[in-house]
Formats: sequence, C-alpha cells, structure tokens
Amino acid sequence: MIFYLVVPWFLMIVVVFQHAVLGAVFFHSIAVEISLVLVIYAGLRMKVLRGAILALILGLMMDCITGAGSGSYAFVYTMVYFMVYLLSVHVYVENAPFLIFLTLVCGLVEGLLLLVLNRMLYGTNVFYDLVRFFLPQLALVSMLSPFLFKIFHRIGWLHDGYVRSFERP
Repeated sequence: MIFYLVVPWFLMIVVVFQHAVLGAVFFHSIAVEISLVLVIYAGLRMKVLRGAILALILGLMMDCITGAGSGSYAFVYTMVYFMVYLLSVHVYVENAPFLIFLTLVCGLVEGLLLLVLNRMLYGTNVFYDLVRFFLPQLALVSMLSPFLFKIFHRIGWLHDGYVRSFERP
C-alpha cells in the first residue's frame, strides 16, 4: 500500500529534478532522461502490475511537465516497459555493458515512437533534432544507466523489497 502512496511523489521529484535541475546544469541543450532509465529498471525488476502503473504515472507526469497533452509519453513509456518486461524473461541482466546497450536500444525506440507520434498528431517534423540533441542525450543516459540502476536498487520501497528472479523455471 505504501508503494501507491509514496511512489507518485517520488516520480514527481524525479521528473522535476530531471527537467529543472539537470536542464539548468546542461543549459537545456541536453536532457538527461532519468525517467527512461526508471522505466527500464521497472521492466527488469518489478512485478507487472506495479511496473505498468509506475510507467503510466511517469509517462503522464512527463506529458504534464513537457506540455505534450496528447499522452504520447504515457503511451511510449508503457510500450517501452512492456517491451523490457517481455525481454527480461529471456535474458539475465547484471552486467553494465548489457544495461548500457539495453538503455541505448530503448532510448532509440522511445525517440522513434515520439518522432512518429509528433508527425501523426501535430504534423511537425522534428527529425532534424535527432542528431543534434537526441543522440548525445541518449549516449549520456546510456552511460549513466548502470549507476542509476544501482541507485534505484538501493531504494527498497520502490519495488517493496521484491526483485524478480531471473532464473528459468
């Protein structure tokens, strides 16, 4: 029960920290998406219902903070969560290079989905920002992901002490 009371406040702190504080540090040129790493962590470590709720709430908060009223982040984060959740059943994830690669792939999927959704919903083409802003941002987040995974793992109430086993039945 504490999960559903505390986690939304924690997610709000994460989203505001990533946009306000880290945005000011990097002069709003590169956004460090801690929220994406948190969704990947949830896909690898949390039960399906809790992780899906976390991804949906985090996506809705990202939509509110970024001003995207279409629910695109909620949709994309939920899709990324389920993609990682289904992948986590088949792979053993403990080493840093695989976490970096997984974050890179999920970030590319997120970026492409957001690109397509922006094109479909708003008729805007933001493809030119891909090389200039998105790829350096993705490289930075991918390199920070093993460190962020360790921080999220230390926060025991985030997954209520439950970590999914990766052993096959």
